[in-house]
Amino acid sequence: MHMFIVGVLSTLYFVVLFIVAIILGSLLVTAKNKLTGRYLNRYYIVSYKGNGVYELHFNPLFGFYYAKPSKYFELRRAAVSIFESKYPDTSLFAITSTIQGKYAKDGIEGITIEENAWKRFVGRQINYFVILRNLANYQKRTGTFEWQWMHLIRRVRETPPRKYWITKNPEGTIHHESI
Repeated sequence: MHMFIVGVLSTLYFVVLFIVAIILGSLLVTAKNKLTGRYLNRYYIVSYKGNGVYELHFNPLFGFYYAKPSKYFELRRAAVSIFESKYPDTSLFAITSTIQGKYAKDGIEGITIEENAWKRFVGRQINYFVILRNLANYQKRTGTFEWQWMHLIRRVRETPPRKYWITKNPEGTIHHESI
């Protein structure tokens, strides 16, 4: 019995340690981006890619988050608006495997990203990790018996990532406020 209790407590210790590490890691990334001016809101940051081009990244402030699609897209629109006011005359793009349907519905065409196997593998693992940290994904999809997190993970696995220009495209001018 004593060994069972020790096993349960040590497992619980590592689970709590893992959760705290996620939260602290997210807070450190947010603090770094606030200091460098790349913080947009509690869900989004940008990274500079050179030549006036930035990439939009999803980075929840506390690691774990609860965001249904309406909240997610509301904060995304707010982040793009903040970006445009902070960085006028620059370009912003996003790479995604999960919200390609939203872009297509808004009439935005993406460019398929060619990646080597290792980069694609790492990108998938990061996407899976982000999906699993959204507490809203732990519910069944409307009208189906499928869990939301399972649907999104399958989409990431089956869909190659695409690049979408959100503000000015350096190769032309594309601007979409509907994102």
